[in-house]
Amino acid sequence: MEDKFNWYKLKFLESGANLKPLIKTITGREPSTAITREIAVCLQQGRLFYEAAEKAPLEIRPLQLFYGMMNFAKGLVIAKTLKPLSMLPTSHGIRDISAQECRLAALAVKINSEGTFQKFNDVVSAFTRICYFGRSNKPTSTYIPSSSSKELLGFELCLKDIFSRIPGLQDLYRSTFSEDANIYSLVIHFRAEFANYCEVRIDDSELFTNRTTLRLLVEKLRSRIAFLNNWMIESAEQGWGNSIICFGNIDNSSIDDLDENCFIESSGKFRAKFYPLCNINKPRIDIAQVFPPMGQGYSNRHPVVIAPLNGQYLSEFSLHYLGLYLLSSLVRYRPHVWGRALSRTMLQDIPADDTLLALIEQFMELSRSTIPEMIVKALNPFEDSYSTMQ
Repeated sequence: MEDKFNWYKLKFLESGANLKPLIKTITGREPSTAITREIAVCLQQGRLFYEAAEKAPLEIRPLQLFYGMMNFAKGLVIAKTLKPLSMLPTSHGIRDISAQECRLAALAVKINSEGTFQKFNDVVSAFTRICYFGRSNKPTSTYIPSSSSKELLGFELCLKDIFSRIPGLQDLYRSTFSEDANIYSLVIHFRAEFANYCEVRIDDSELFTNRTTLRLLVEKLRSRIAFLNNWMIESAEQGWGNSIICFGNIDNSSIDDLDENCFIESSGKFRAKFYPLCNINKPRIDIAQVFPPMGQGYSNRHPVVIAPLNGQYLSEFSLHYLGLYLLSSLVRYRPHVWGRALSRTMLQDIPADDTLLALIEQFMELSRSTIPEMIVKALNPFEDSYSTMQ
């Protein structure tokens, strides 16, 4: 279960007197009283829908969460653009293209050209960042934008595609679908005192047994996390039931960094022959040039690499929007399908469609903390220890 969000931090932003100077801080322009009021009202309505959803039955909870999501999205867009609510598109900008009697995992959405989703996505795509401790252990963030709405035009995603890319769902996703989610969690250690050396650690449940199986595991990781192809492997060992693989930001293109002459084995552990951290003569790869957009930049958790879809990286917040939209559409336009899933009913020639229920519930619970937490940090830099505006 996720930590409970502190709703008082959001209520603080519902005061125009509190909100106006914060908007000036993040935009460089002072909003009018009317604009400030519109932002505050959107935030308040978003909060009320989210709070109501906590006590609502599952039959209608997705609808309330999506209404809350829409209001948060509108408030954020107004705050960043300082354009009034009347100038925002009235359409969603996305369309439910699911077959009428499809299974829950096959619910599908198409991204169109103009709507609330596009405005929201273009704002949050710029928020995408990687957080780590930099020089003197100072909280540091590197912003690497995710895909713009123009780049996502015409994309089609099913609910399974979305859930496989939501940070925090990966364990239950694996149990539900018997396959890995499209997410990899990283631990980043940045060592400015060693010529900006950066170590990336990955814990993987697949255990290696020798150099051959280790090579296969590293090849798998590099196939899924592209920038690792050019990073030198630093160490490999086992711990806490996982393989623990560390890479450093030193170019490996001129060597086979897994060869026995470069990567030494001792008692089942592997280490680079020349420890890259201390070799300050080796040029470092600039992380801002190679890191892809990542998730969990606003949750005080380790960053996660979210696999691209058709070459595009979607913001985790846009994925939440799309997921809630599909579930709300299910409630509104296919109540019989949703009701059958909730009742775990098996009809003649139609098996029960309840395998996703736990995953859907966890997704909704995640949205109840992930979205308002992002809103608070985006609008109040004093609540964000990684903000560049403090």
